[in-house]
Amino acid sequence: MFGLDPQESPLLLQNGRTATVVAVLMIILGLFAIIHPFFASLVASGVLGFVLLIFGILQLIYGFQTSRKHVGSFIFNTLLGLFYIVAGLITIRNPILSIVNLTLLVGILFFVEGSIQVIHAFEMKPMKNWGWMLASGISGIILGILIWSNWPADSLQILGLLVGINLLTTGLGVLMVSRVSTRRLRNTV
Repeated sequence: MFGLDPQESPLLLQNGRTATVVAVLMIILGLFAIIHPFFASLVASGVLGFVLLIFGILQLIYGFQTSRKHVGSFIFNTLLGLFYIVAGLITIRNPILSIVNLTLLVGILFFVEGSIQVIHAFEMKPMKNWGWMLASGISGIILGILIWSNWPADSLQILGLLVGINLLTTGLGVLMVSRVSTRRLRNTV
């Protein structure tokens, strides 16, 4: 990254500023979710429901576009689109049950994300502040395990709380890494 053409430096510096803005927003949203965990759980469930609904509609559109070429593809895409739509509607109509199920999925996501961040941190290791990415990854792994160990009893509160903690630690990790990257880039210009 740091051996690039100096003409590309303004673009890379802009990306560093964008990463800083995104990191700060993640930190703010994380703190809000920690303070209001049930609300954050409902928002996470609602967002998922609408995303599934949109995916379903797009999948149906794609299915009808392929209907002239391949009947098998049309049937598969149409069934998949209907599945997404039904899953989205169920998630929107029954947010409490969706939160319980989503909590388990988020636990898996945190564990996988944390594992990837730990690997990435060791790839960055000579870079200053690589430990922030390592800490974020380790916290993601721990949060994933905590969700699994208390599921489903604490699902209504824990999902929002853990989403908040994950947003906060990921935002801090991105902020520290982007600050170092931007500083190094400025020193090479």
